[in-house]
Amino acid sequence: MSIFAAMTYWVVVAIWLTVLCTIIFFYLRNPQAFGTTRFLLAVLCIDTFRNIIENTYFGLYFGSVYGLFSERLANVMGIPVLLVIPKLFNVVAGIVVLTLLLHRWLPLAIRERRQAEQRASDLETLAAIDFLTGVYNRRHFETLARAELARCQRYMRPLSVLMIDIDHFKAVNDRLGHAAGDRVLQNVTAISQAAKRDADVVGRLGGDELAILLPETTAIAAAQFAERLRNQVRDTKAVVHGEKVTITVSIGVAAASSRTSGMESLLGQADQALYEAKQSGRDRVVMWRVHDPATMREAAE
Repeated sequence: MSIFAAMTYWVVVAIWLTVLCTIIFFYLRNPQAFGTTRFLLAVLCIDTFRNIIENTYFGLYFGSVYGLFSERLANVMGIPVLLVIPKLFNVVAGIVVLTLLLHRWLPLAIRERRQAEQRASDLETLAAIDFLTGVYNRRHFETLARAELARCQRYMRPLSVLMIDIDHFKAVNDRLGHAAGDRVLQNVTAISQAAKRDADVVGRLGGDELAILLPETTAIAAAQFAERLRNQVRDTKAVVHGEKVTITVSIGVAAASSRTSGMESLLGQADQALYEAKQSGRDRVVMWRVHDPATMREAAE
């Protein structure tokens, strides 16, 4: 039994040596794959060394006591001052481990976590925002619009949408260049963003076509807002290459009802009204009308 007790220390030493060799092997093969985990590996290495040293010391001591090694070794290693050395090493190792964990690994881990969350947020923003205008792209706009339509139909609240098209936009591109066209589009988008309420949603559906979702807004109120927006765009001259350019827009307005089959249908109605506005001479607002007794009641502004 005494020999078994002495050999136990050497079994523990063998286990910890295996752990240490494994850590070193994987780190040497993949030094860049660990990031802040490197500090955890350092902590594990320190703890491994501590266990190896402590178990080697007591393995030698008890091995000599039980006759595995020379008795003279037990006499030397049994000196109280020397017996304290492994414990002192334990204390030092614990201090180093806590220092690495609390002052190095933990702050780095938190920073890496925040950076990962920021990257995820940036990717989500890139997937939702139109890079040129800074408003929602078509896919994200339609996602928000579907959710809002479902809400307004469930609670019988008004909802309207505007489809906005810049008049003669192709002529601007042809005469002043595509960079000028981009500037004009950004200018119209900025005016739309400034004119909307906090709850309203602006999106770029493609090309020079914008859309504005107006929750809690009837067709009449939406048409009034569209008229104000149209006048603001016309009165605000875009400066391109030092030249003031007068820009006008045509706007189609459509309001949701309990019978609206989906956001695609509502956008289609606004698009039909927009087409009528363009056919009627542009620079105007046209409201899509339908004789529907179930049209949602006007909300108090």
